[in-house]
Amino acid sequence: MMLYANNAPSHDITSPHLYHRSRTTSTLRSSSTSRLHSFLATAYSRYSSRRYWLSLTSLLRLFWLLLVFWGERYIWTSTFSSCAWESWEQWPTDATPHRVALVADPQLVDIHTYSRRGLSLAATIFYTDKYLSRTWSLLHSELMPTETYFLGDLFDGGREWVSVEDPVVRKDPNAKKDWKWHGNEYWMSELARWEKIFPPPAGVRVKTGLPGNHDLGFGAGVKLGVRERFAAFFGAGNERWESGNHTWVMVDGVSLSNEQDEAVHGPPREFLEGLETPMQKSLLSQYPNLASPPPSPGKQQQPTILLTHVPLWRDKDTDCGPLREKGRSIPIWQGYQYQNVLTPQLSTEILKRTNARYVFSGDDHDACTVEHMYGPLGKVREWTVKSVSWTMGVRRPAFEMVSLWNPARAALASPDTPGGDAAKVSETPEELTARAGPAEERNTEHLAPPPPTVHGGEDTLQAHLCFLPDQIYIFLVYAVCGVMTVLAVCVDVWWRRDEVKGNVGVALPMWKGIPDAEGKYWKPNRRAKGRWWFLKGVGAEMGAVAGVVLGFYGVLLWWW
Repeated sequence: MMLYANNAPSHDITSPHLYHRSRTTSTLRSSSTSRLHSFLATAYSRYSSRRYWLSLTSLLRLFWLLLVFWGERYIWTSTFSSCAWESWEQWPTDATPHRVALVADPQLVDIHTYSRRGLSLAATIFYTDKYLSRTWSLLHSELMPTETYFLGDLFDGGREWVSVEDPVVRKDPNAKKDWKWHGNEYWMSELARWEKIFPPPAGVRVKTGLPGNHDLGFGAGVKLGVRERFAAFFGAGNERWESGNHTWVMVDGVSLSNEQDEAVHGPPREFLEGLETPMQKSLLSQYPNLASPPPSPGKQQQPTILLTHVPLWRDKDTDCGPLREKGRSIPIWQGYQYQNVLTPQLSTEILKRTNARYVFSGDDHDACTVEHMYGPLGKVREWTVKSVSWTMGVRRPAFEMVSLWNPARAALASPDTPGGDAAKVSETPEELTARAGPAEERNTEHLAPPPPTVHGGEDTLQAHLCFLPDQIYIFLVYAVCGVMTVLAVCVDVWWRRDEVKGNVGVALPMWKGIPDAEGKYWKPNRRAKGRWWFLKGVGAEMGAVAGVVLGFYGVLLWWW
């Protein structure tokens, strides 16, 4: 036992260290459990309160979650739902049309598109790729066309990225300094990017071979090496095939426009001249529900659909119809590596040799519907399809939906066939006897029902432009709502200034909760000092809103 004399130590009986004892493992575990319980109880008390859910922070979070869902998901699904085939097709009820989607001018944004660099260009590329990817995905998951064809200009600067420059082809007068650092390797990286954005959908025939002036150049600017590279990865630029009881013809008009170099215009001209032999194909039945199939109509020339990147010639100021965004007509001019329309001579030759009844083109980025007059064919209708990208100068990008119905049994009609129109349908023996049997057995009351009338008389094609969301409008809505959110938070923080000054760093009023195992409460933040309390309060509340909203926004961008 130690005895202290006059120098015995004095102790402050109020000091907590006087009674401190070492804690055992079980005591520490019990303390941790108590703290977790206290934290959960405090969180439950806070988040189950009506005051919390009716606070400005919670209301702003809810508003922005709904707004982001609208801009990144709902507006897309509702747009494609409004383009459903059944909502605009006007075929007979028992028809089974063949459905094709036409996509024009995606023009992947690259260093050729804009002069800006760095984060600005990277953000433009990111959002453009996301827009195209969503369009491609929803096109085939919601509308499910049988086939999808591209109308050229797949890349924006594809013609510029070559390993060896062609001395005959002049350089772009607006070329940037960093272009010379990129060649074929850059083009291959763009190809990988293309394949990521437009993966081949299962069960859908996709044709990408039609080149545009941004892919090859135009006329004298077409580079042979560039064309061979494009054809090797995307397919032939001149092709004829049969689909949906129609003949499709794809013509490389940008190479045909070269009149000097036979190596450039020779192959497409040879293909064009070979089209004078019509494609003879037996029509396929588009009536799967008939009890007995109609007799074979034999071989005959089908209606021809022409695909060309550059629109055909038309007179200046020819009205393009109500679907066009800018101006009334396609301007007639040309410049470096582009020409807005083909020449009158080439346009006439293409129509004559293809015998086309319908024409679809791209290049202009805006919509245009015109009718050409050509000899015995009469009126030939041409649809210029809008660009599918939101960075190509149009606020409402779009793609063309084409519905084909050329029924096989309609080919059975002949002026020399007894009964006229009645011969167009499949007949039972009784109906055949009632129409063409012995005179005493004929009965007009037992004839086969007349065939359905094809919409528009002889029209076997219907087209509909499916408009896509206005991405610029969505960004503007986000910006306006962001400004309004900042103003609302500023007003709220100023209104609660006495409360905020004592709890800077917390977007909502401080909740002390319940005491922990040691009888201690959660400590509030230190009271704000100086003139920065307002900015800190606004920043804290904006952070509380942005943290949740940006997380949800990131999930939507990553997932879809």
